[in-house]
Amino acid sequence: MRVSDQEYSRDQRSFHLALRMLRHEARLNTICAWTKFTEERVRNLSRSHRRQQPRHDSEPHRGPSPKRLAPLLATASLRSEVAALAGLCRVLGIIPEARLLNARKRLPSVTLGERLCEAFEFFQEIVPFARLTFEQLVFLVFAVAEGEMCSIDLCASCRAVILVDHLSLARRVCVHCQNAKRVAADGQRREGEPTMETPEEPLEPPGSQRRLFD
Repeated sequence: MRVSDQEYSRDQRSFHLALRMLRHEARLNTICAWTKFTEERVRNLSRSHRRQQPRHDSEPHRGPSPKRLAPLLATASLRSEVAALAGLCRVLGIIPEARLLNARKRLPSVTLGERLCEAFEFFQEIVPFARLTFEQLVFLVFAVAEGEMCSIDLCASCRAVILVDHLSLARRVCVHCQNAKRVAADGQRREGEPTMETPEEPLEPPGSQRRLFD
């Protein structure tokens, strides 16, 4: 393949990646980072796409991307989605095994951007009512890759994938295992059996996961 052919092929991949990210309501800076396109080119692509498919809203969103982990750990269902998607991105090679400093600058590429869209689209197919947005997924990938705020781990009881918040002191046990233990403890209390348990932990502590497919 000649150099000009390689450049054309790379440009076409970036073009299709930009369209996919527009459909996922990615922000302008996100599309530019992963496709290596300029802001002006992304805007022109968006306008052209809207003229050809007026039913689809492909305007790139503006404003800052998500920067806080707490909203992704607000509920058990969200923590389940976050953990599952983080694990999927690790399997697909989007999130590297070793910590990557300044991942926001070093990680984005057309190849990994294509995998990122595949992971998001696949997850939406198997979890139709998932609430995690594409921009939140991008933030999650960077956060786990850098390893400062959070990391992927396994439940100490059942080995399910969990996302660990490094600022949380919660036990590294998934919500499913915590609930199973609590149900057993409640059964003992109803039967009048004495227990020597430590105080209960919150029902949905940060850093734990609820199973998606029970």
